[in-house]
Amino acid sequence: MGVTRGTTSGDTGFVASQSSPDGSVDPVIEVVVRRNVGVHTRDGTRLATDLYFPANAGTELQGPFPVVLERTPYGRARQTTVELASQLARKGYVFASQDVRGRFDSAGEFGLYMNDPDEGSDGDDTIRWLVAQLWCDGRVATSGGSFAAANQQGTALSHPPGLRAQVLRDAGTDYYRRALRTHGAFNVGLCLVWVVNQAADSPRALAQPDIAAELQQMQRDLPAYVAQFPLRRGQSPLTLFPVYESLFFRMYETADDTEFWDTPTSRLAGRWDDYPTDVAVLMISGWYAHHVAANFTKLTELTPRLRRPVSLIVGPWVHDPGMLEATTAGDVDFGAAAARFGPCDDLVVAWLDRYLRGSTDDNSDRILPPVTYFRMGTGDGHRTGNGKLFRGGDWQITERWPPVDTRLTKYYLGPGGTLASDAPTGGAGKTHYDYDPRFPSPAIGATNLQEVGHPAVFLAGPHDQRAPTLFLGTTDTRGFLGERADVRVFETTPLTAPLEVTGSVRLTLWCASSARDTDFVGKLIDVYPPSADYPEGYAMLLCEDILRMRYRDDRPIGELIEPGRIYEVQIDLGPTSNLFKVGHRIRLDITSSSFPEYDPNPNTGEPMGRHTHTLVAYQTIYHDTDRPLCLILPVRRIDDGESRTLAAGQIKTKYAFLEETLR
Repeated sequence: MGVTRGTTSGDTGFVASQSSPDGSVDPVIEVVVRRNVGVHTRDGTRLATDLYFPANAGTELQGPFPVVLERTPYGRARQTTVELASQLARKGYVFASQDVRGRFDSAGEFGLYMNDPDEGSDGDDTIRWLVAQLWCDGRVATSGGSFAAANQQGTALSHPPGLRAQVLRDAGTDYYRRALRTHGAFNVGLCLVWVVNQAADSPRALAQPDIAAELQQMQRDLPAYVAQFPLRRGQSPLTLFPVYESLFFRMYETADDTEFWDTPTSRLAGRWDDYPTDVAVLMISGWYAHHVAANFTKLTELTPRLRRPVSLIVGPWVHDPGMLEATTAGDVDFGAAAARFGPCDDLVVAWLDRYLRGSTDDNSDRILPPVTYFRMGTGDGHRTGNGKLFRGGDWQITERWPPVDTRLTKYYLGPGGTLASDAPTGGAGKTHYDYDPRFPSPAIGATNLQEVGHPAVFLAGPHDQRAPTLFLGTTDTRGFLGERADVRVFETTPLTAPLEVTGSVRLTLWCASSARDTDFVGKLIDVYPPSADYPEGYAMLLCEDILRMRYRDDRPIGELIEPGRIYEVQIDLGPTSNLFKVGHRIRLDITSSSFPEYDPNPNTGEPMGRHTHTLVAYQTIYHDTDRPLCLILPVRRIDDGESRTLAAGQIKTKYAFLEETLR
């Protein structure tokens, strides 16, 4: 197979172990790597794979060993992958790191999740190859994040032999309904940046530096491309990379829920009963990560179906490989407690030691509870040395989601921008604004972006809802977004007692539009009172969502609305956990765009991505006795015993890994 061998650098100083048949432990101080091994799929495609073996004195130790597989489009030799692979090899595992088809040294054509229905079967073929090797003991786990987590799910649906454990860092369950598109809207900030970045290190770009240079210039000029959105085919350097240009525009133009979106890797939803029941699943996500809602859905659907443990950890993080080690997100500092579980490698090793190498076959003797989550908001809100608002927070655990003491509480929107638990008692109540897609309301902070790209355009995570001076699309305002003519703000009076919101937030909206299609956006915000560090206060984004009206009520195929007709719709703002402190206000913003997180709806009703012009939409939202517009918050009693704060030295739990982490 043309295998080359070598040892990784920096092996000394690390000691791991290999279990001998008699139960004794032998030291392992080295790693030997077989590079660019060819694994061939059922259609003959060669997938480049690096294999990391436990070694001593430069020689592979005799197996067999359990095997951990990561299949990635980001380069099988990426530093984070190499570090995990080396750590696991020193612990007595074989680690297989593989480029997915069409990426780096692997043959075939890359197609993300939708253009490549073979992604799941490629993983199945790889695992079958692994278990057939003499050095594999027949036990296999998969690990990885984002793309490398989604393809784990697609692989699991094929029921490959020997699969016993998975570590899924922030993967979705339905990339059409909430990721690449979200309830009909197209995620510009995620998809454009991602496709351009992947094209820039594609095999063609690596082989032709002159062509790659044009794409690298596009990366630097992303603000200009976003400013002239919508893009059209052939109008950017992406045209030099037909695979990636086609991928971007198929995602943008395929607005209906067609077969394009329905592959095992892009849609786990609806395939729950096909998941193997003998796999232990660890999920990791963040309140500002793409797939936090999807992870809670997986928890709900997989827990009763799987014989082995399903656990979820959610921190105050954005979608990022280093999320477990992050203490900040966006413009907010959550303190050292946010990184209590980092680095990710330690958590992966603990999970695999128990559920791949260990003998536990069911839900007994768990090392983690079903849900471990970070409750934001315990900090005092001062400006830290790195210029961020100190938000603080603490870790909580619960046996079920949402916690049993959570109660859904309605907050009604009223005239004059009020938000209160008392239902409206007056007659007619309605609020108007105009939405002009030529001047969309900007996304100042977001739950569906990554902290990549140009910082003046793509603001992921929590931010003060105030437009930076040079932010794209804010020529008409330099103050709070709530001052824009196309944003309506509803907020409570200052709280006289703390209030915790933990669970999924929903908005019942009664609305009408002059257009045949338009969008509505809801954003939940924690408003800080003025302070010495923030004289005008601070409005921190918590969670959000968008609804394209032609896809209301979860329609798979768009159906235009009737201008002037009143519709009742539900907008799911997603899950969060936040402590609103005394003096703070609960705020809801309603508008019709959040750009460049999502594409502005042109309001014309034309096919999405192919529209010829835009229209100004006259929007009306109703909040009267017959049409009570309400925000539904999952309010939880504070300091209840069912969910416990995880503070170092304060408690002992029945979960082994948490006990070790808290020491």
